[in-house]
Formats: sequence, structure tokens, C-alpha cells
Amino acid sequence: MQRIERLLKKANSLPLQSGVYIMKDKSKKVIYVGKAKKLKNRVCSYFRKNSSHNAKTIMMVSRVEDFDYILTDSEFEALVLECSLIKQYQPKYNILLKDDKGYSYIRVTKEDYPRISEVKQKADDGARYIGPYTSSWAISSSVREAQNIFKLPDCNKSFPRDFGKARPCLNYHIGKCMGVCTGKISKEEYGETIDQALAFLQGNSKNVVKLMEEKMYEYSERMEFEKACQGYREDVLHCAAL
Repeated sequence: MQRIERLLKKANSLPLQSGVYIMKDKSKKVIYVGKAKKLKNRVCSYFRKNSSHNAKTIMMVSRVEDFDYILTDSEFEALVLECSLIKQYQPKYNILLKDDKGYSYIRVTKEDYPRISEVKQKADDGARYIGPYTSSWAISSSVREAQNIFKLPDCNKSFPRDFGKARPCLNYHIGKCMGVCTGKISKEEYGETIDQALAFLQGNSKNVVKLMEEKMYEYSERMEFEKACQGYREDVLHCAAL
């Protein structure tokens, strides 16, 4: 059986599940790592005739002798695993095939009330950078999701400098922001929330759900029902559904 036919047959046996695929050459060296929402569809696309691949992808496929795969529970877990494997193996074709935008990073500012964002490049600004990740769209979407779940501010105010200088924005009044600008959120409490958001972004959402449930019950036992109901239950259900 010819190489491409053999690889396509193996690819057709893959499940329609999210995961990471690891392309290897004849010396068993890892030459490319990728992620997919549906492994079977993605990996098969490399070995079908008349696929509209660019020249670099065609060159990579011509060197593939075999591939491995790892299943994940979600597309985001596949993204995190892909990043880890790329850093571990430094595959030749991941560097050659990356788009002009390059890799993306999660940026965490270094200040009393840190902000989380997605950036294309690291800067020498004292901030913490997590990554690199190969999909800027996935990271940007995930950062926005974390900001929504944990009700992080997305305004241009600086804290604690701007405490109480203006009325809270609409996001606070409709329950989409914790309202740091009111001055009622301590640095420690905000720091815990940032840690939870980062754990979520790095694939540790199950632990975050448990932690948030514990905090909800803690507030309830202390009869601080306003805090207990201030989005914690909705956030837990939202996290669990991801």
C-alpha cells in the first residue's frame, strides 16, 4: 500500500472528536503538531487528492511517514496541548507554516489590579506573558469569555487611582462587571478572581468551578446572600458547560 493511501486509511479511522495530531517523518522526528475540533476531518484533509494546500503544506505532507494523536475533552484543551507540544518539539513546519500574524500570548499586567488581554507580541514592560499560542482567534475569544465569566472590567480606568471618580458603567448595572471602580473590591479579592480566570484560560476550569462553588456556599453560610447571588451560580453553570 502506498504511503498516502496508508496514511489516509489511518486518518479515516480517527474519531470525530477534538484533539491534537502529531506528524512524524521517516526517522520518527516530529515535524508538525496541529489541533482540530474534529480530528478525522482535519487529518484526512492532508492526504486527500486535489486538496488546496499551499506549497509549504504540500512539502510537509510529502515528508509525513506516520502520525500520532491525542484526544481531548474540548477544542480549547486541544489548543493548550498543541501549544505545549510545539514548545516541547519545536517542529520545523510549525515555524514555516505559521501565518504572518505569528503567535499570540495572554498578557497579564503587573499592577495592583491586573488586566488580562490577548497580544501578538511580547514586550519588555514587566507584564507576565503566557504562551505562545498558534491561534490568535481562539485566544482572543477565550480571553473575552474569561472576562465575561469572571466579570472583569474592560474599561480604560486605572485602579485604585480612579476609585469613585465616576459612576459605574452600564456593564456593572447589568451584572457583567464586578464594579472595581466602586472601590468595594479589595486587591486581594480581585487577585483571587484573576487567578481563577488564568486557571480557566490554562485549562483548569474544573478546579475553578469547584472553587467558585465553595465561595458561593461560604457567602451563603455567612448570610451574605447578595454576594452569593451576584453571578456566582450563573458563572459556575457557565464554566461547567464549556
